[in-house]
Amino acid sequence: MRAAATSALLGPAGLLAVLCAGCTGPGPGTAAAPGCGLVPRSAVVGLLGPHVSTRTEGTLAGLRTGHAALECRTTVPGHAERYVTIRAQYHPRPLQLPARSCSAGWVYAGTPQKFTPACQDSVSGHGRTQLFVRWQPYVMHVTIGRQDRNWGGDAEVALAMSRSLARHLGVREARGNG
Repeated sequence: MRAAATSALLGPAGLLAVLCAGCTGPGPGTAAAPGCGLVPRSAVVGLLGPHVSTRTEGTLAGLRTGHAALECRTTVPGHAERYVTIRAQYHPRPLQLPARSCSAGWVYAGTPQKFTPACQDSVSGHGRTQLFVRWQPYVMHVTIGRQDRNWGGDAEVALAMSRSLARHLGVREARGNG
């Protein structure tokens, strides 16, 4: 009854504004811009090109207040091996790296002030870089999939993306350049 009365007073647009007060970004499973507004669009487009499909699950607000995981996945239609996935979760416990081995090895991204491991794999002949990083109290997992194994610099790009997301979350440590 209240929703009908509110709708009659405010109209459909007004009701939508009231219902979405405090919303930050697209809702679960909806289409979004490359990077989902969490990382610079140019970083994702630079890796994949402009013709992509993007979906997001979760919100910044949901991650901050409800500790619900947030994920943005951008893919190149018709090329499942080309993608960027950014996953963030509230994780105050120590970070445990995956126990499985990396087919091409572990590399490190960053500076002496902030560095983190990234696994580079060859999966069905395609390249994949998975970066794992802690930005207190969050853990981020950024994965870059490629058609080839020309992945030089992907770990650094993934770390920069994670820093951008950490800044959106208000992480003090992410403010600096190190």
